[in-house]
Amino acid sequence: MANNVTFTKALVAASATNIAASQAAVAGTPLTLNGSAVVAGVAVLDTQRRVLITSTSATETAVVTIFGTNQQGTAISETDTFSGSSTTLVSNLDFLTVTKIVPSGTIVGSLSAGTNTTGSSPWWSVNYQNSAPVNVSAGFQILSGTVTYQVEYTLDDPNNLAAGVAFPFPSSVQAPAFIGGGAGTAAGTPVSATADGLLNFPMIAVRVTITANTGTLRIRFVQSGIG
Repeated sequence: MANNVTFTKALVAASATNIAASQAAVAGTPLTLNGSAVVAGVAVLDTQRRVLITSTSATETAVVTIFGTNQQGTAISETDTFSGSSTTLVSNLDFLTVTKIVPSGTIVGSLSAGTNTTGSSPWWSVNYQNSAPVNVSAGFQILSGTVTYQVEYTLDDPNNLAAGVAFPFPSSVQAPAFIGGGAGTAAGTPVSATADGLLNFPMIAVRVTITANTGTLRIRFVQSGIG
């Protein structure tokens, strides 16, 4: 049987402090969640998206663990470390809610938490045994405003995905014509127009990541039936 899904994705404006205002951080003590997105002690974001942690010190070497849920309501968490030369770090996972942020390690400055301009849709699982070859039509329609986005696929379990294992499409592995991006568009080149394309190689799941947004994007994935 064929498989299809249609959904929309939009991000409200980024805010570096809508989860937690800048505050002195103590190792092992959760940050106080007091930003504009916080309701009853929980940060509730507009859609699942990346979490931005900002330090006031460029020598920060803190480790930060973020707890919350994704758009499916699944409890998620991840641990990230400041590089020591950067004042920001961004989560690999997309959070719809943030319930707790716990710093550890060496904390030099104050920390704040919020959002940036990036957020991914949930992964859409592909039945890679359903047809030969796997044929997934992908269509992207900008309904309003402007949206910059890229399509990503994974060859691993999307529920247990390490950082850096989501590949942008078109990729160096497969680069068919992708209207809007153009045939042979370099891997990781975002698209800012209504577009469509074909993913015709085995993969586990596919998603869309918005990297800049003042509007709404409609996404359609359709997989063919048994070939």
